[in-house]
Amino acid sequence: MSNSISTRLITVLTAAAALIISAGMLLDYRVSREEILQRLTEQAVAETRVVISDMESWLNSVEATTRLLASILEQRQYSEAGLQQMLRDVVSNNNQIFGAAIAVIPGSAEGNEGFAPYFYVRDGQIHFADLTSDQASYTEQAWFTEPLSRREAVWSEPYFDKGGGEVNMTTFSVPVYRKDETGASYPYAVVTADVTLAAINTAMQQLHLGASSYGLLFSRKGILMSSRSGQNVMKHYSELHFKGLDLDGWRLMFQRALRGETSTRDFPCADNSGRCTIRLGRLGITGWPVGVGYHQNEVLSPLHHFELKTAAISAITLLLVVLAVYALISRLTRPLSELTRATEDMARGNLDTPLPRASGEDEVARLVRSFSSMNRDLKSYIADLESVTASRSRLEGELAAARDIQMSMLPEGGEALLNVENITLWAKVAPARTVGGDLYTYYRDGDQLFLAVGDVSDKGVPAALFMARAISLIQQLAGTATPPHQAMTELNNALERDNHSCMFVTLFLGVLDLRTGRLRFASAGHTAPALLREGGVSVQNQATGPALGLVPDQLYPDNSLQLQNGDRLAIYTDGIDEAFNERAEMFGSERFNRALLASAHLSTAQAGQSLFTAVTDFAGKQPQSDDITLMLLDYAWPAAASATGRFTLGDTLTGHVHGWMEPVLADWELAETFKTELTLVAEEIVSNIQKYAGLADDAHIELLMERHHDKLVLEVRDPGLAFNPLREARRSTLGEDIESAEIGGLGVHLITQFTDRQHYHHEDGINVLRVEKDRPPKLDGHS
Repeated sequence: MSNSISTRLITVLTAAAALIISAGMLLDYRVSREEILQRLTEQAVAETRVVISDMESWLNSVEATTRLLASILEQRQYSEAGLQQMLRDVVSNNNQIFGAAIAVIPGSAEGNEGFAPYFYVRDGQIHFADLTSDQASYTEQAWFTEPLSRREAVWSEPYFDKGGGEVNMTTFSVPVYRKDETGASYPYAVVTADVTLAAINTAMQQLHLGASSYGLLFSRKGILMSSRSGQNVMKHYSELHFKGLDLDGWRLMFQRALRGETSTRDFPCADNSGRCTIRLGRLGITGWPVGVGYHQNEVLSPLHHFELKTAAISAITLLLVVLAVYALISRLTRPLSELTRATEDMARGNLDTPLPRASGEDEVARLVRSFSSMNRDLKSYIADLESVTASRSRLEGELAAARDIQMSMLPEGGEALLNVENITLWAKVAPARTVGGDLYTYYRDGDQLFLAVGDVSDKGVPAALFMARAISLIQQLAGTATPPHQAMTELNNALERDNHSCMFVTLFLGVLDLRTGRLRFASAGHTAPALLREGGVSVQNQATGPALGLVPDQLYPDNSLQLQNGDRLAIYTDGIDEAFNERAEMFGSERFNRALLASAHLSTAQAGQSLFTAVTDFAGKQPQSDDITLMLLDYAWPAAASATGRFTLGDTLTGHVHGWMEPVLADWELAETFKTELTLVAEEIVSNIQKYAGLADDAHIELLMERHHDKLVLEVRDPGLAFNPLREARRSTLGEDIESAEIGGLGVHLITQFTDRQHYHHEDGINVLRVEKDRPPKLDGHS
């Protein structure tokens, strides 16, 4: 290995690079070290100390003067004139104070109205203001109330002094207490000294770490007292907008400053490129957060110079390394050039390109021999791959055709939507592979809707073939009148014959009466359907038999479900509830029921798609492990229909009634015997009214007919004598001669015989007779 190209190359390059980089770094270290360390460690500290020290001295002087004045007032009594003169002298002789006040508590020795003289300096002149004015209202100001409530001297939050100096300021307030004759202490006054925010800002802006640096001073409540931008003064720090520095950052810095900790935040500079920094600490005498904002490029300019020098030296170093590497590699790797050109030809598909001659035992020689062997193997592999690819292409084409054929066996090609009268049906199948074993079908025959959802064992091509056989047999039974449980037995026997592979299918098979909503179904080991009704979902209890195709002559229980108006029935295969996610958790029927309930407000098709999406989202990146089929069935009662007729009594009354009823009943598509019986009832009622109600020939009667999904209603109204034929009429004895029968007696028998419910009442001088006749099952090809 000592004579290998890699060993020689690594040894020479490492030695050369180490020598060149070491020399460059040593030179850079000696030139830049002292300058960088000196400027970075001293620049910011020195200037910050000077400004903060000057400000603390200033504020200490203001506090000392105010406390001295308060001490004098505690010990001696002065007249109002004396207090004013003393206050004026304090302001005129102390250029560090903008203004001062002695605010006597109302009710003290100077009178009940209060006494609050205030002197301040403006344009070099002493001015006076009376703080007892309504405009000033000194007893309501925080600088007056806070020191009295806390019983200690305090610096106030910054404020605009309305009625006084008329400037933004902060006030140092000292409460003054005196003792009464018993020696008890009582509050007497508040002595104040004011400092303007303009003066504070002038002092703070002496803090310079560069052309764009600026000082910052906040009150304890976060009000900005000093800043480079005057428009931000008197704003809370939450109103300040620094690009990249959010409110949470401000809040954290401010809270740490109040605790006496120093914190720093970097953010993008708002007015130029680069990064800016805010350093925030606390002013010791007042507890105000104080800090400085500056551009990092200005403060760290020595470091930038260092970086430029380092970059220049590194560039020179790199150039020397490149020259050395080039000289070495050009000599050591020349034999590889021919191999490179040959491999490029091979990459373009020319596997017959000649390779360079291999001589020696170094890496290049071994590499050339390896390429020659690889070239031979690659030719053989490509030939095999072309054959396999062609076979796979044919197989994929055949599978695609098989999928198209399989989907064509399902209604609407695998996703169906049916809207007929009072039902909406949506169904979809999603195979786990190109072809699958799930199936669904439906078939309508008059008022009967045939439904089937099945799941063949296994997946792929075998399941698809068995599914094709099963759905063909199911569709053959769809047009017959065989009940579902009997049809299931026939299907089982048909699938069991010649089933040498022992495949089987679970199946839900049902027949829905569209008129009544009654669903008869049988289950061959299939998942129980879920019913969405009145804001809740329940899994339907079902008696089930074994899966189809395994054992002949099996019996399957008959199940029944009465659908109600607004119901949604979900029939699905176990590919839904047994779907797994990446954590090996199963989707389950409970999660499906919750998703079904959540989709109650959606249309049938939208609800179906949302349920498929719920399963897909739950599985995540986990591939689909089983075929999925879902059928949703929405049931709604058909809308009621009605017709009203008004007739005049006369010789042709029954003829007119018959002529009115006939086209109405024909439009409603009722059985012939049903129409005949209802017409006889109507004629019997109106003829009895004509004979016995005591009405004139020009009187009128009204007939109302209503068709509901399960019954027909006939209501007759007449203004004749009040008479309840259901109770008051004497019924004839069945079997006696017609000549001996009581009046109306046989008619009552006819009405009660041909209708299921009868009701009479008398309202507002009108006889109302209402009869109801239940709609029978399918007769004569009609409902």
